[in-house]
Amino acid sequence: MMMNGKLFLDTNVLVYIVDLDASFHEKAEEIFSEVSKEHELWISRQVLREYAVVVSRLRDVTKPAQPTEIFEDLRKWESLFSVADETASVTENLCTLIEKYSLKGKRIHDANIVATMMNQNIKKLLTWNISDFKNFEEVELIEI
Repeated sequence: MMMNGKLFLDTNVLVYIVDLDASFHEKAEEIFSEVSKEHELWISRQVLREYAVVVSRLRDVTKPAQPTEIFEDLRKWESLFSVADETASVTENLCTLIEKYSLKGKRIHDANIVATMMNQNIKKLLTWNISDFKNFEEVELIEI
């Protein structure tokens, strides 16, 4: 099988895969099936934390997950994907991005994903939130 390199998955991709009532659920499963055949899939510890927050809140999903479900999902994601850790070099990348793009507030969360990707030499990002990342020239966005 020919691999097309590394692909980083944003939190929303994982959420839509498990939220059966989400309007994007079927599309997420279809895209996940496609990209998993073609790419080495990556997430980060930040994505795991964000996932746990989102699936446990009613305002974000139709039926909030229970702690046991969240734990099982986190373990499943860890086994399915390569997981990037946040290291000192990720923090250095983050500082560079904050300065380069004059970032503040919630934009720093997105920048940290980009910083983590940079640390693992990952150029492609799969996300539903294109607008969150469109200004980062360090990543190639895979539009859904």
